[in-house]
Amino acid sequence: MPRATADQRRRVALLLETADVLAERARRTDDTVQAEVLLRRSAQRRAQAARLAAGRALPVPDRPVPVSDRRRQVGPA
Repeated sequence: MPRATADQRRRVALLLETADVLAERARRTDDTVQAEVLLRRSAQRRAQAARLAAGRALPVPDRPVPVSDRRRQVGPA
């Protein structure tokens, strides 16, 4: 098996495992807002895994968004 394929499969497995963990955390929390966020992140991981498994490239941001910018985008906690 070519290395790229093995690496891709490991990445898909990791994304799916992470999605399961996020979904489980969402089920355990009493905070509905946190549950929504966790479920959204879980769905994003599953979508990434599907794209990668289908051979399509994963979207890569041009640059990471600094934490200070993310806080401004989200609003006050």
